[in-house]
Amino acid sequence: MFGEQGRTIAIVIGAIVLVVLLLALVAGAGFAMGPGMMGWWGFGYGPWWGVLMMILMLLFSALLIGGGVLLVLWLVQQGRLTAAAARPSAARPLDILRERYAKGEITREQYEQMRRDLEE
Repeated sequence: MFGEQGRTIAIVIGAIVLVVLLLALVAGAGFAMGPGMMGWWGFGYGPWWGVLMMILMLLFSALLIGGGVLLVLWLVQQGRLTAAAARPSAARPLDILRERYAKGEITREQYEQMRRDLEE
């Protein structure tokens, strides 16, 4: 869908997000398992409730970030985020004119007149 370059970018970004999420999980696991403000049983659901909630929040965040990255890659692939796509090229009308002349759709006189008009 995104080509080889887009796939490589997605893999690198995915690896970075995974490392950040794993570091956050490891760093936050000690806090979530401690007695904390709610005691060892946190909200009355058991000692692993904090860890489960943290994992779910990290997964949700990863989905949001991953979705944003995929959206940006898709928009770039479609040419909607590039500056070149925002403005038409000056050479493009002349290219179209040359193609029409080469196909025999217009005569030489028509070609010369249209070329002069476009170059003014």
